[in-house]
Amino acid sequence: MKHGPFNYLLEEGLSGSGKMVESYHFEKGYLIYQPPQRITPIFEIVSGAVRIGSYSPAGEEVCYDILKPGDFFGNLNCLGGQFSEFAKTLSPVELRAYDADFFKETIHNNPKLAAWFFKELVRRWCRAEDRLYAVRSLDAAEKVKRILPYFQDQITDSSGKTNPLLKLITFQDLADLTGLTRQTVSKVMRVDVLRLSTSSRKSLR
Repeated sequence: MKHGPFNYLLEEGLSGSGKMVESYHFEKGYLIYQPPQRITPIFEIVSGAVRIGSYSPAGEEVCYDILKPGDFFGNLNCLGGQFSEFAKTLSPVELRAYDADFFKETIHNNPKLAAWFFKELVRRWCRAEDRLYAVRSLDAAEKVKRILPYFQDQITDSSGKTNPLLKLITFQDLADLTGLTRQTVSKVMRVDVLRLSTSSRKSLR
């Protein structure tokens, strides 16, 4: 985040300009936005973790990704209205909310920010490709083992409490991200993934 937008705004003395950047604190389980809402700010996670996803035809949550401090989410409005997503907090969070047009203009007009933004996009793209490869190519145990390192980070939430990211998610989140069922993930975690501690297994529900 050395070259992220907030640092740039601080350097330019613009961080408090109007309503272009606002700070929010939400408790665990707060629904930041959901379909059919399509106009959103661009959110930056300062602390805590957020689940993004959509809903199945039966109305059940389907997880696309789990986001950590430094990640961005929201609708950049680049796809002609093709946005149908929810965002829900997994812990107490602090977020920065950037006006979407202001965010895009700031990125467009600053080469360092543009380079940072492209790097972030490529990182997220590669992560999605890696998960798709695993879904299509690996067996159940390997799918789970491949994704677990992402969830080993320690996450400090907005209340100051620190937990492994793995403790904040559910078996269903892992199932959605690996193309498995919740029951299969539970079995793999219990039987096959030997390096997972008992306390971490119990933290999932």
